[in-house]
Amino acid sequence: MILSALALTLNFTLFQSDMPKVKATFDHAIDGDTLSIKVNNRKKTVRLLLVDTPESKKPNTPVQPYAIEAARYTESLVKTCDMSIQYDTKGKKDRYGRELVYLYCGDTMINEALVRQGYARVGYIYQQKDHLNELLAAQKKAKQQGLKIWSIKGYVNTDGEGFNSTAQQRQDETDIGVQIREALHRILDAAIDGLIKGIKNIFN
Repeated sequence: MILSALALTLNFTLFQSDMPKVKATFDHAIDGDTLSIKVNNRKKTVRLLLVDTPESKKPNTPVQPYAIEAARYTESLVKTCDMSIQYDTKGKKDRYGRELVYLYCGDTMINEALVRQGYARVGYIYQQKDHLNELLAAQKKAKQQGLKIWSIKGYVNTDGEGFNSTAQQRQDETDIGVQIREALHRILDAAIDGLIKGIKNIFN
C-alpha cells in the first residue's frame, strides 16, 4: 500500500514537472527577457521565467551594460527557429498580466542559454521554480568564468534584484560585499579561537 502511494506520488511529480510545450512564432523582442510572440496567430507578451537581463527600455533608467546585447542575443536565437513556450506548474502570469514562460528553440531553453552565456542573472523567483536548479547551475558557471554581466565588478545586485547602473552603485555593491566577507572572516576566526581554547582546556 505504501509502495503504491509512493509510486503514485512519483508519477504525479514527474507529470507536474513536465508541462507540455506550445508552438509559437516570433513577433519582436522587447528586451532580453521579454518578447512579443504569436500563438495561434494571436499576439501575446511573454516574460521569461526566473531570469533577469539588464534594462534598455525601463522609464527613468539609463540603458544598462549588456542590455542591448542581451536583446539581440535573444532575437538572434528565436526569430527563425522552431519556437515553443512552456508554462510552470505553479502559475502562468505575473502582476503585470504578462505570461511567464520557459522559451525554447527546438530543445534549447532560451532562459538557460541567456544565463549560461552571461547575458542574464537568475532573478524574480516566486512560486514558479520548475527549472530553478538548472538555471542556478548555469549562473554559477557564468559567474566563475566572469562572462558578460559578471565581468563588471559590483554590477549584479547580489542583495536583491536587478543591476547597478552607476559607478557609485557598483562601488557601493562592492563595498558591501567586502564588508560581508570581512564579517564572515571575523566570525570564522572567533570560532577557530574558541575551538583552540576549548581543546587546550581539555588537555590542561
